[in-house]
Amino acid sequence: MALRYFLVIFFLLFIFASCSNHSDEELFNGEIRYIDDSRVPTKDVTAKHVSLEGDYAGVIAVHDSLLVCWEPSYENYMFAAFNVDTGKEIGYFCPKGQGPGEFNNVNLINQFFKKDGNLMTLLNGDAKSLAFWNITRSVQTGETVYDTIIPYRWQVGQFFFYLPHDTLLSVMSTQYTDIHESSTPYCEKRHIHAEEAVKFPIYKLESVRNDGAKEPVGDFFYAWSTMKPDGTHIVQAMRKLPQLNMIDTRTGQVIGYRIKGGPDYSLVQTTMSNLTEYYYNVQADDKYIYAVYWGKESWDGSLGASLPKFDMIHVFDWEGNLLYKLRPDQSFYITWLDTARNRLYTRDWNTDEIYYLDLNELGL
Repeated sequence: MALRYFLVIFFLLFIFASCSNHSDEELFNGEIRYIDDSRVPTKDVTAKHVSLEGDYAGVIAVHDSLLVCWEPSYENYMFAAFNVDTGKEIGYFCPKGQGPGEFNNVNLINQFFKKDGNLMTLLNGDAKSLAFWNITRSVQTGETVYDTIIPYRWQVGQFFFYLPHDTLLSVMSTQYTDIHESSTPYCEKRHIHAEEAVKFPIYKLESVRNDGAKEPVGDFFYAWSTMKPDGTHIVQAMRKLPQLNMIDTRTGQVIGYRIKGGPDYSLVQTTMSNLTEYYYNVQADDKYIYAVYWGKESWDGSLGASLPKFDMIHVFDWEGNLLYKLRPDQSFYITWLDTARNRLYTRDWNTDEIYYLDLNELGL
């Protein structure tokens, strides 16, 4: 009887552990490689200020002399554009509304790309259309120019990127069942006119449940994503783990690069209260990855509270090597990498002032 009782208890404990303790191997759909950051040099760097006239606000994106602001609170338009050399306001674009060529909501800019010699970006309009915004022609004419607007019946990811031959690469965000259960993120690749997509799973499990969670389980998997300009890889900077995920857009191979000594995926089965926050933003060019690092518990996020100073940027290469830690004299929270001039821009969310790091001067 004692032996039978022991075996039953052992079996139940085994089942419980199998169902509730998600390790790296059980969850992550790729290899995890570890980064020793103990000897990585830290460089103190000085940001340069950009003086602009007009109502610049929200999340910025920059290409050469053009700075574009995405700000949902603009009354009649989605975007405002400025010249960083002259400081002058260029104009407002992408009108709000329900008429032809109008949307009530569009995404912030994920990517600039060139098509037929024009600077473009792809917008998800009201979650039912893909609009190719021709920025070059819009600036030239002073009117919003969409090359084409394509209706679609499938979901577009939280981050999405245009690839040659009218291919869309989306990073699909988590879908919440409730606070205790969520789907896991994945990538999918499709032609913009096709219904079928190729799915690249980032995780082995399609959903995760934790009945003891006091925070939404889906929040654990949140990561900011950007694409390597040559289109071959996506990099994700994770919020709840000190980890970058690199996804090959051709094969779907996933590799995680985690700072040695950091927590692992078993955190998703804790209460998830007061977890350390790690990476908040990431930008990349064909040589380097720039990831905004926090490494502390979250701050007071109540209405009217000031943001803390984000003064650490980790610089990686595409092999996952942590090369430098940059410590700017200004706060770099949400950033944008201008690959035309090799500048890393930010807007200070407490003061609205625009700053950038000249990466050429840093030898990057």
